[in-house]
Amino acid sequence: MGCYFSSGKKDGYLVPNNSQKASGAQTTIILKALQCNAFKIIVVYWRGEAALINIILIKPIMLLPPNKGRRLQRVTLKADQVAIALQVDQAIALLPEQSNYLGNVLRLETGSKFIALDRSGGWWLAQLIDHGRAAKIIGKLENNSELIAPITLGIAMPKGNHIEDVIRQTTELGIEQIMPLFSDRTIIKSGTEIGNQKRDRWQRIAEEAAELSMRTHIPKVHTPKTLETWLNIFGEAVPQQQKSIGFIAVTKPDAPHLLTCLQKYLKSEILPIAIATGCEGGWTEREEAMAIAAGFMPVSLGDRVLSAVTAPVVALSIVGAYLDTHEYESNPNSVASFPDAATDHRPQDEW
Repeated sequence: MGCYFSSGKKDGYLVPNNSQKASGAQTTIILKALQCNAFKIIVVYWRGEAALINIILIKPIMLLPPNKGRRLQRVTLKADQVAIALQVDQAIALLPEQSNYLGNVLRLETGSKFIALDRSGGWWLAQLIDHGRAAKIIGKLENNSELIAPITLGIAMPKGNHIEDVIRQTTELGIEQIMPLFSDRTIIKSGTEIGNQKRDRWQRIAEEAAELSMRTHIPKVHTPKTLETWLNIFGEAVPQQQKSIGFIAVTKPDAPHLLTCLQKYLKSEILPIAIATGCEGGWTEREEAMAIAAGFMPVSLGDRVLSAVTAPVVALSIVGAYLDTHEYESNPNSVASFPDAATDHRPQDEW
C-alpha cells in the first residue's frame, strides 16, 4: 500500500522497505503523519506489529498532485471595485483582506487563477498579478445557477441571532432579496435602531453563502422595515408590474398548501414571488388581514408547526423545487422583478 507525496523536488510513493514484504491489505500508513509540515518517521503496521520506516521530508506533502482537479475559488468583489463595468484585460486592485485570503489562506501565487463575482450576476476568470496585490480579468464565464423567478423573503425577525441562519440558508436556496421585518410579536420592536455594523454583517453572510453555493447573484439584505411598510411597497409595485404574487405563511388549518398555490397560479407563466414568514408565535390576525388586503394569499407549509427559522427555509425549498422542475410555456427571460435600487425611484432607505 502506498501514498502519493510531493516534496517539491521529487514525486513518488511511500512504501514499505524491501525487508518488509507487506501486501496492500496488510499495510496501513497512519495518515496523521501526513498532516505535519516535516517529519522523519512513518509508522507502518504489518501483520499487527508496528514497524518503522525512516523517511525524511523537508516540505509538506500533498495527497494529490498540485492543481489536479482543483476547483477555482470564488471571490466577491466590493462595490467600488466594480463601479466601472468589468471587461477582459482590465486590472483590479485587490483589498488587503482579499489579498490575504487568496495568498495566505488559499496559498495562491502570482499567476494563479480564481473566479471574481461582480455583484451583478457576472462571473469573471481572473489571474493574480503584482505579487498578489492585484488581479487581471482574462475572460468572461457563463454560469446559470439562479432560479427562473425572483423571490423576495419578508421575515419577521426571530429572536437572538437566528436571522443569520435564515439569511445563510435562504441564500443557498436562491433568494433574491431579504427584507427583515418588525411585527407585533418580534422581540425587537419597530423604532429600534439596527446598527450599520449588524446590517453589514448580514450582507456579508449573504455574500459568503452565495460564493459557497456557486450563485451568480448576491441577495440584497435590506434595512428592517415594519410589515405595514413592506406591504405598502408590494401594493404599489403590483399595479406597475400588473403581474406578481405574494404569499403569507399561516398556521390556519383551512389555508391551502403553498405547493398547491404554486401549481395553480404559476402553471403557465413565471411571476415574481414574495413570501412572508412570521417570528415566534406567528402573525397576529391583524397582520394576516393586512397582508390579505395588500394582495397576499395565506398559505400553509404543511400539517406541522414550524419554527421561525425553519419556516422560511421550507418555503424557499418548496418554491425552488417547483421552479427547478416545472416547464414553462412563456419565455423565462421575460420575467419581471420586484423593485430594487436600480428600478425603483424611491430612496433606497425606503426599500
